[in-house]
This record gives sequence, C-alpha cells and structure tokens, in this order.
Amino acid sequence: MDSKGAVELGAKTMAVQALMIAYATDGRTSMQSSEYRESYSDVTIDLEEAKYANPNPHKSLEVFMAFCKLQDMSTYASRRAYVQELYADILLDLKRIQRHSPASKNWSKANDALADELVPVRTQWLKAKNFIYSASPDYENSIKESISSVESSLMVLLDEPNGTLGKIIKQASLDADIERLITQAYGYASNKDFVRHGGTVASALSRAEAEFFLEFSATSIVYITSRLKSKK
Repeated sequence: MDSKGAVELGAKTMAVQALMIAYATDGRTSMQSSEYRESYSDVTIDLEEAKYANPNPHKSLEVFMAFCKLQDMSTYASRRAYVQELYADILLDLKRIQRHSPASKNWSKANDALADELVPVRTQWLKAKNFIYSASPDYENSIKESISSVESSLMVLLDEPNGTLGKIIKQASLDADIERLITQAYGYASNKDFVRHGGTVASALSRAEAEFFLEFSATSIVYITSRLKSKK
C-alpha cells in the first residue's frame, strides 16, 4: 500500500469510528444504522485487501450498543475509549506508511502467511510491530506479542486452543534444530521481567531486542505455516 492508499483507508476507518462514537454518545440520528452497515462492509473489504484483520466485531450499531450494555460501559467516556482502541493499531500502522517509516523486513511474508484461519493472529502481529514504532515505544510488550503470535499460530494450526508453545510445538514435527530455536526464544521471553510476566527491576530491553524478536517471529511464522499447511 502506498501513502495515498493509507490516507484513504485511514479516513474510511475513522469514519466508521465516528459513527460508532456518535451513536453511543449524544449524536444519534436515524440514518446512522444504514450508513454504518455500508461503511463497515467497505472498510472490512478494504482492510482485508490491505492484509489487515478487521478488529471490529460489531456488524451493526445495534449489536455494538448491546455489547456496551453487556460490558457495563455506562459512560460516554468508556464507550468512546473502547471505539478509539479498536482501530488504534491499524491507524498507527497507516500513519507509519504515510510517513514512509520502516517496517519489519519480513512483514509482508508473515502477513501473507497469516491468512485463512490465521487472520485473527494478524492483529497480534500488528501490535508487536507497532509497539516498536509508536511515539512511545514499548519494547517489552512488542517482544511479548511477537513470540505470542508464533504461539497463536501453532495453537490454531494444531487445533490446540488451550495449549502453550512449550507444550504443543512437538506436535508440529518441525526440524529439530529450528524447534529448539523457537522454544529457546519462547523461554527467553518468559524469563525476562515485564515481558510475559511481571518484574521487580527496571527492564534493560531495547529496540534492538524488540526488532530481533519481530524478525525472528516473522521468519518462524512463515516457516511454521509452510510446514503445517502443507500437511493438510
């Protein structure tokens, strides 16, 4: 996607957000429901073409409001914050494209691999990248989402929704040395303070480690999906 496409998709996405916020706060009109259904459909198609998973599960404003009530989002502020968070990672990445900022070298390969039943994992992968390149980088959470996206890919492809990487990777029948590397990377992330668990001392992790894990996870996802999908 080029800068112009990123601008257009960002505008469409924010239009969907605006309809949700207006409907859930104090700007409701009779035309919003039909406008939203059409806009939601268009944005979903455009996001998929751009290799993004639509993080918004609400296909109508009525369904969205029912969700707000179930989640006890009783204030305008809580509903507004929820809507803004829904598309935050995608909008951040679209801004990165507009600025021509660097992305993961293996981003396109990993993103292409996260297709079909793995589409939901794209959102997790996108978080890993955006935690690095946001205005306030969070390297610990980037590493967490990177290795977790590998774990999620295994869980989906092996049909082990309650499994963990360390327990189910043997089922994948990967090359033994590559399996060991992935397992060690998972162990590294688990052992570092503030990554997969809490901590008691300040983290020394930097952009270098976060970018290493982003690239390592991308390569692992491409390899794992290639191996496991070829067996189906």
